[in-house]
Amino acid sequence: MRGTIKTALLGATALVAAPVGAQAQVDGQGPSTAEDDAIVDDDSNVIIVTARKVAENIQEVPTSIAVVDSENIQDLALDSLAEISRLTPGLTFDDSFGRNSNRPVIRGQANLLGDSGVAIFIDGIYFSGSIADFNVDNIGRVEVVKGPQSALYGRNTYAGAINIITKEAADQFEANIQADISEFDRYEITGGIRTPITDSLSAAVYGRWFDFGGQYTNQFDGEKVGQQSSYSISGALQFDGGGPFTASLRAMYNNTEDGQPALFSQSADANNCFFDDGALYGGAGRYFCGTLQPQQINTDFSRQFRDPDEVGLQLDTVNVAFRMDYEISDRITITSLTGYNSQDETLRLDGDYSPNSFQTAVFTPGGFPAGAPLPPTFSSFPFGYVGTTVDFTFEGRSETEDWSQELRLAYDGDAVDFLVGGYYFDQTIDSRDIREVPDDAFARAAASFGQAFGEQQALCAANPACASIAPFFGPSTPNPRNVNQLDIRNWAIFGSANVNITDKLILGLEGRYQEERIRQFAVLQADEDIVPDDPVRARETFKSFAPRVSLSYQMTPDNLLYASFAQGQKPGGFNGVQAILASQEDVNAETGQDIATFDEEDVTAYEIGIKNVFGNGAFVFNAAAFYNDVEGYQLTQNVQVGPNSLSAITNAGDARVLGLELEFLARPTDGLTITANYALADTRFTQGFDEQQGILNDVADDRLINCSTGDQFPDIPGCDSAFGSIKGNSIPRAPVHQIFADVDYRTPLGNNGWEIFGGANMTVVSSSFAQVHNLIETGGSLVSDARLGVQNENFRIQLYVDNLTDERALAQVLRFADGNNSFRRNFVGGLRPGRRFGILFAARY
Repeated sequence: MRGTIKTALLGATALVAAPVGAQAQVDGQGPSTAEDDAIVDDDSNVIIVTARKVAENIQEVPTSIAVVDSENIQDLALDSLAEISRLTPGLTFDDSFGRNSNRPVIRGQANLLGDSGVAIFIDGIYFSGSIADFNVDNIGRVEVVKGPQSALYGRNTYAGAINIITKEAADQFEANIQADISEFDRYEITGGIRTPITDSLSAAVYGRWFDFGGQYTNQFDGEKVGQQSSYSISGALQFDGGGPFTASLRAMYNNTEDGQPALFSQSADANNCFFDDGALYGGAGRYFCGTLQPQQINTDFSRQFRDPDEVGLQLDTVNVAFRMDYEISDRITITSLTGYNSQDETLRLDGDYSPNSFQTAVFTPGGFPAGAPLPPTFSSFPFGYVGTTVDFTFEGRSETEDWSQELRLAYDGDAVDFLVGGYYFDQTIDSRDIREVPDDAFARAAASFGQAFGEQQALCAANPACASIAPFFGPSTPNPRNVNQLDIRNWAIFGSANVNITDKLILGLEGRYQEERIRQFAVLQADEDIVPDDPVRARETFKSFAPRVSLSYQMTPDNLLYASFAQGQKPGGFNGVQAILASQEDVNAETGQDIATFDEEDVTAYEIGIKNVFGNGAFVFNAAAFYNDVEGYQLTQNVQVGPNSLSAITNAGDARVLGLELEFLARPTDGLTITANYALADTRFTQGFDEQQGILNDVADDRLINCSTGDQFPDIPGCDSAFGSIKGNSIPRAPVHQIFADVDYRTPLGNNGWEIFGGANMTVVSSSFAQVHNLIETGGSLVSDARLGVQNENFRIQLYVDNLTDERALAQVLRFADGNNSFRRNFVGGLRPGRRFGILFAARY
């Protein structure tokens, strides 16, 4: 059936720059159920993937799949999943905000905070941790399956799935070691051993040590920022006695210790649009319109914590996977997949990314102007201002633990094959504040408060309408002890069937029914010395059915035409402690706003594609067009609660994504490989409303927030600007255009077994918007890499340069609040790694 190898293919959908290595043989007699089965047929160079949980020729799978294997990783000197993602059209993977904050984007279905719509799997088992620090030396191949994959993969795969296939154990002793040394005190050493233990048992061990001194200088103290350090060790055992039973056990431990990330904060004083004459902004802009430019980093994180050496990210990850396969007959196989993940994360960061700390917030500088509408709370202080000390830091700890179990049965028939299975997932997340302010915190807070109070008295004296200044709260340095606990349980039954309608026409059917129960327990404790309120308890169950239908037509042995229809779901959930508290206040005020919870996000996707091989494998051209219709799009939005602005995940509205992906590979002569791909993802909200958009609309007409464009809650006293429509706006973090192109050339150095190689590539990404308002954007980028080296069967020496043109355009921009300007709107950017030269030494036996 589909697994039968019909033709010699080269490169296939991956379209990567380097020749695909022959790693093992496949018999071509039908699907196999092993995720780590052979990748390439030695005789035909056919790439085999397991995207549909059976081994298949990639050019015969009726969906868009991209593959990067271990040789591609080696030849292009790729050292992270972020770099690997650049080879994949339609995938965006960026970790400029920290190695624990990467949220992959496939086909424009992006998010700001919260869970990504792209799930990560390792050897087919769900992985809930960060893969930004994954040891790429342990990767056999990476499969990126695009479009909704909820039918077979389950939760959080409504945009796609990334499956990392680790290297198999070997049937003979193999060892390798590699050292990567480059500028900015960046060092990486990786190594591995694969060896048989007995005739039926083999083992593998991999290790990695990585240290990076940071590329950018902190203006506050002249020290480097963006330091990264980690080490990992992993091992695997594989049993294959030649009988019907096979098994494998894999375990990994990873330790990550990163410093303050290379983030800068642009002052609210730089806002250049939507000018507001209200008391808070005093005629200044509420927003920034245009491209945010890279700026210097200036943060005083070194004095904000009791132990500056602990600032940053500390993360311990444990991952264990156990797989068993039993062939009941030549046609029937039972597979069991058991997975366990554990993460212990401590995060300590300067939250305002500025050289100040323990600032005083002033919400009505200079007093309220004459005639200004007054909030009811301030009616007895008509010309006062609210002042309080702000400890704008992040210091918390979270512990995540989950395990999963999948059991499935696969049948390979002559006219029909099918797969049925069941799945169970259980996860607990315990996050809590652990803030301990330094000993001089109160003194700095008091000095800041005194200075701000004096300045406001002077402003008040110059304002005829200002009668008095009221220091409502005074300086304080609370140590919050909020606790938020989540318990997630997901169970599902799923199945697929493929029917040969004719020898060339195949109908594919997939489906999954799942239920996900989420329970939340939260304790709201503003300070460790304050008795907390009663805990908040919440529970919700989300039920869904995800179908997928495909029709493929093998026009010739080298040309496939396919079409598919699929639906997927991203589960709903609960926001954090502060959002719960804000929602309780709103509900009590009967405003109708409930930001404690958010609903499911659903996608319906249509795709047509064609896969072609020409010239006996010398040329490959694949194309796919898709249309995704999204309902209940989950985005992080700022919600105004009194004087405070909180971030909460809400269902922003509905959207559509119209896209095109083109992939091309050519080997016109021996040793020369040219690859290129292009991805288009045109995103638009088809309907939706945003609270902050309403505020911008309100201030745009007369420079005041006075409900001149409408009151969202007319039955409630006070002014709440009518929420603004975002219809027609683009989805944030979703570049419209992505281009990748690579040229690779290799030729022998005489007849001594050595060869010289060289190559270069470029990645072009168009600008993307940071928020649904489509006002501030990242700017487009062009990043080029180059490589030159020599190698033989055992040794390799390679020179390389990353970001040859020193591109500095930002990859991500985050809407934020300026702690030095009473929480007025500002923006934070993550600096892109600049140009870096390096050398790599590798040996293998």
